[in-house]
Amino acid sequence: MSGDPRVVRALVGCYPPQWRHRYGEEYAQLLHDMQVHRRPRLVVDSLLGAARARGALMSERSPLALPVWSAALFTAAGIGFAKLAEDFPGIAATAHTVMVIASAVALLALAVAAAPAAVVLFRGRADGAWKYVAVPVAAAALWYGVVRIAVATAAGHAVHSGPNVAAFAMIVAAGLGVLAATAWAATRVLQRVPVAGPGRLRPVTVTAMAAGMVGATIAVLVWGLRVRLADAAAFDGDQGLMATSFVSSWIAVLIALCAASVLSGVAARRHLTASWRPRLPGA
Repeated sequence: MSGDPRVVRALVGCYPPQWRHRYGEEYAQLLHDMQVHRRPRLVVDSLLGAARARGALMSERSPLALPVWSAALFTAAGIGFAKLAEDFPGIAATAHTVMVIASAVALLALAVAAAPAAVVLFRGRADGAWKYVAVPVAAAALWYGVVRIAVATAAGHAVHSGPNVAAFAMIVAAGLGVLAATAWAATRVLQRVPVAGPGRLRPVTVTAMAAGMVGATIAVLVWGLRVRLADAAAFDGDQGLMATSFVSSWIAVLIALCAASVLSGVAARRHLTASWRPRLPGA
């Protein structure tokens, strides 16, 4: 694969070693022939395939893994939006409210989808699962300790000073770590639960989750455009995260929300397909 473009090598490198040993050369040639560097959708499909090959997204043992991870990404983006919107009270209030409601719908839908598994867990029928429940608790405690250190580090320093930037990076990295640890722990718990819940409940709830994320993404898009109309100077100014460009922060939040929406949409489509497949003629 030495002659392949860097994009091809990077995509193939995302797959497990055993998979690369067996299929790597042929897959690399296929990506090269299809000019993957010019086809963003193919890049996304390849990354999803790599995640499935590593068992990180959705399998029969953990059908809610992909929704859980998309919820973690969505939560991170939502926190970024909440921080970004602090400096614009009263502007685009309707869009802000819609974003909050849509986010609540998305996360509530995921909670309903996972409720049967929670019941099994609390009834003690999921052996070895309780140890994973302690992971997000320990991660949150560690995050709190990092925040205390970061606050002490940034005390008395200007916004763009080295100590303040370092403190902000510490808090963000630790926060993302908490979300990732929580998603990982939730996935492990769901893998060990012996029941999957009502056959028709999960497709409905996962679809509602995807719809909520899409609604929240659209609301954030509208919110940013309304800010531009209401206060063009602020929109083009440095009122983004950590006093950076507002536009850059807003776009970063939108990208994260879009990615979470796409992942949840993929999960919804798979659940709906699996739900209706037995009704197809000859199934």
